[in-house]
Amino acid sequence: MVCLNGKVNPVVDFTLNFVAPRLLLALIIIACGGALVTGFRLHGDPTPTISSVSVTHTSAGSTLTLYGTGRLEMPTQIERTARGWVLRLARTSISDGAIDVAMMSSKLAFKTEQRAGACLFTVVSTYDSITAKRSGTNDIVLTLITKRSSPKEPQRTVEQPAERANVDAGTKKGPWSLDVIVIDPGHGGQDAGAEGVNGAYEKHVVLAIGRKLRDILAKSMPTTKVVMTRDSDVFIELFRRTEIANQAGGKLFVSIHCNSMPTKPHPAHGCETYILRPGRSDDAARVARRENASVNFETAKKRYEGMTEDQIIVATMAQRSFVKLSESFAVKIQREATSGGTLTDRGVSQAGFYVLVGASMPNVLVETGFLSNTHDAEYLASSKGQVAIAQGLARAIQSYAREYQQSLQH
Repeated sequence: MVCLNGKVNPVVDFTLNFVAPRLLLALIIIACGGALVTGFRLHGDPTPTISSVSVTHTSAGSTLTLYGTGRLEMPTQIERTARGWVLRLARTSISDGAIDVAMMSSKLAFKTEQRAGACLFTVVSTYDSITAKRSGTNDIVLTLITKRSSPKEPQRTVEQPAERANVDAGTKKGPWSLDVIVIDPGHGGQDAGAEGVNGAYEKHVVLAIGRKLRDILAKSMPTTKVVMTRDSDVFIELFRRTEIANQAGGKLFVSIHCNSMPTKPHPAHGCETYILRPGRSDDAARVARRENASVNFETAKKRYEGMTEDQIIVATMAQRSFVKLSESFAVKIQREATSGGTLTDRGVSQAGFYVLVGASMPNVLVETGFLSNTHDAEYLASSKGQVAIAQGLARAIQSYAREYQQSLQH
């Protein structure tokens, strides 16, 4: 309590105990440009400075070397933009004349901006990917490459064709084309997920849906690469799933799950899609707790110990460049997955799912139906139901791809 003139002042008390910690968190986020906060330094440490930048071109791509007068901070975030990337180097400045405009070309250009104690290094490029690594004690090397095309895989047969016209967003290849889609069937291995009233396990249901979705996309979007985080009954750690997606250069991430209530059978039913944000309802928090419980099967649980609601807020801000795309995709999933009338539309919600935290692309988590509900469980466990759900997800991806490609042309 805070006393003024011998009296308790509840307004001041509330401000100090509730508002102040959150204000401090907001200031930290702003100072780091919205990136994840990975550590702190003492005020006495000298601020490292980018003294010069060099460019080397090869047949495979280009290399940018950032030379530092001190130990340059590795980028805390590499954010996609419409024309390239923005790298945030915390606690870093850049000296005048460090960049020579003569080094730039129509294929590669860059600029810097000083903001709140961080250096924003913007790369404008037509290359497909960028990586950052340390060189020596002080310097950072940025490598930009163009992906080499791989032999086209034969089209797979599917149980039923997608119900709408083919859309291949990967036809016109470019750094922002929707050329890699990542499908993440939840759980697996020792992590069975929810068990249905009919004995069906979530891990088997979502793997079947994921495989069917992959096969449909192989036919409807033949030049788009589809990556599965798991294609068999194996356990993949939550952090590793988005790591797989990021390493594959994914442009869209969809994690597939089944919902369940604590008691069975239960009247709750229907499909809902989640985006990464702190949960707004007790039910959303319940769903997140159940799905996040997969960390209990991981050996390195300590990496999640600091994953509080405030950390989820920070992670959400790190994904702010594509949160609108995630929301748009989620709406399309709800429309298409429930269009047949078998599954009830429970809408789009938000919650702090660990599996979505590390994604560097638009991402959603789909709860396809309730295994704790007799009707939903029967539908989810059937081949007919799995095909219908996969087709709905495929239509949502195709609709998203059309809209996404149109946005790139404007």
